Amino acid sequence: MVRNIVLTGFMGTGKSSVGKELSLIRNIGFVDTDEEIIKKFGPINKLFENHGEEYFRQCEREIILQVAKRAKVVIATGGGAVMDPNNIKVLENSGEIFCLTANPGEVVNRLTRSGDVGVRPLLDVEDPYDAISKLLAIREDVYKQFVEFDTVGKSPSEIAHDINDFLNARN
Repeated sequence: MVRNIVLTGFMGTGKSSVGKELSLIRNIGFVDTDEEIIKKFGPINKLFENHGEEYFRQCEREIILQVAKRAKVVIATGGGAVMDPNNIKVLENSGEIFCLTANPGEVVNRLTRSGDVGVRPLLDVEDPYDAISKLLAIREDVYKQFVEFDTVGKSPSEIAHDINDFLNARN
């Protein structure tokens, strides 16, 4: 079975856009766990609002178990998915995990440009920059266990090619 390519990293680092590009380069499928959650359970901000983060994380675990059974796909995860060691185990069994990175200022700029700050439940706060900095600090050690690709100043296509080149260099 051909292993999957899993992209993780903080929100706004480009997991979905890079994942789509990488799937085209490698001619394999693409799946976004957040989109799968929305299809099955409804809008993420509503899940947080109505049921809380723990319920959302249960939905996320269920979707990760499903998508990890697929083969030959690029999987873009939600930024907090890998905070659950079981999700890491499931994803590592299905493929290789790469982490996309960006500094807090860049994340705020990207999410503000896309109008996403308000629909990101964990950033629906007075000071998104401060919230991002604190969340990144909490997640940093988990993210660092994966091969990292800095996305600042690069297009999704450039990052996808960097990951593809990395994978090809090992084969």
